[in-house]
Amino acid sequence: MDVASADADRLRSLYADHAGPLLGYVLKLTNGDRGQAEDVVQETFLRAWQHAEAFEPDRGSPRAWLCTVARNIVVDHARARRSRPQEVGEEGL
Repeated sequence: MDVASADADRLRSLYADHAGPLLGYVLKLTNGDRGQAEDVVQETFLRAWQHAEAFEPDRGSPRAWLCTVARNIVVDHARARRSRPQEVGEEGL
């Protein structure tokens, strides 16, 4: 088995073990917005795959790490929304 295949297997296992509980956690953070929560979970696993070396098993569980990554993504999205100027419709002109 090559390294890429082993990494893919680990990611599949990580997803199978943690995606459901992570979605529940993110749903709470996004006030029940399922679409946003699913996007955050997807981005969380993408970042986990891209930055797997950042996980330190002696500092906590994979689920705790994933929850931290997800929370940071939710905060980043909220900050981005606040920093954009509000759109004004025709009735506001």
